[in-house]
Amino acid sequence: IILQKKKRGNRMKLKKLLVTALIGLSIFACGNKQGEKLLKEKHSESKVSTNYKNGTVIKVYDGDTVTLADNTKLRLYGIDAPEKKQEGGAYSQQLLYSKIFGKQIQYEPINIDRYGRTVAKIYYNGDYVNEYMIKSGGAWFYEEYAKNDNNLKKAFQYAQKNNIGIFKNKKAINPAFYRRSQIGRAS
Repeated sequence: IILQKKKRGNRMKLKKLLVTALIGLSIFACGNKQGEKLLKEKHSESKVSTNYKNGTVIKVYDGDTVTLADNTKLRLYGIDAPEKKQEGGAYSQQLLYSKIFGKQIQYEPINIDRYGRTVAKIYYNGDYVNEYMIKSGGAWFYEEYAKNDNNLKKAFQYAQKNNIGIFKNKKAINPAFYRRSQIGRAS
């Protein structure tokens, strides 16, 4: 009985290996960058989304919100960038602008926020843009909305520890606190 279970387990491992190899060969043969990314994610996480969409960025509002050519407004998942009038706001906006403005991006919708924007994970040329924005010191990790995203959390710790971007200023104010301080003030 134990020997039969081991054989069954080995067969399952072999099947998984063969399926992975076939997917890998298909991707290699087609040269599909997005497929390569999905294959990598399949091995790093058990959950793989197939809900990716494409769009061209035509406007960058600030460091965490963009508009696509089809008028879809995207809010970058798991990050909170300084407001335009806040210290670091221009840096954050320019960082995102330089990375994806006018470019064809892929995005994975997560949900819709209270302002009707699609909250999404954004990718450009295989890079996870949300993580890039944090690691480059352009945004805070929005833990309230992305508690389980360890990549974003590690990027945030890295940027803070290494004084990158907005984190060069040890007294930099979290955008959520900044917004609360502006309530009731005239613009």
